[in-house]
Amino acid sequence: MAVHVEIVTPSAVAWKGTADEVSAPGLLGEFGVLPEHAALLTAIRAGVVTVMQGGVSTRLVVGPGFAEVGPEQVTLIVDLCQPATAVDKAEAAKALAEAESVLSHADPDTAEHRAAFAKAALATARLDA
Repeated sequence: MAVHVEIVTPSAVAWKGTADEVSAPGLLGEFGVLPEHAALLTAIRAGVVTVMQGGVSTRLVVGPGFAEVGPEQVTLIVDLCQPATAVDKAEAAKALAEAESVLSHADPDTAEHRAAFAKAALATARLDA
């Protein structure tokens, strides 16, 4: 038995298929989904989603969003999704350094700080991919 998986971004269905197992980056840590999982609705942080299909893993970098899990389906609604193999590590490292520079001096109550925090989280996810 498998679960149907869809990762949806604002512009398209970024990834669709079936899986034996899915792991995703929840706000409080990674969580795994197997077929017949209990219903769950949770927030997703920027990170790496791993989809296991017949012993083969597919890794995808996702931005923040939400996950809806049921016994037969996992749906992630995220702001972006890209294959881990498409990540430019040098560009991600540069983005992380830029974000950390802003975070070192920006007031935590500003939009500038929130944007830099989000940029750092995504860059870290890309480096972890």
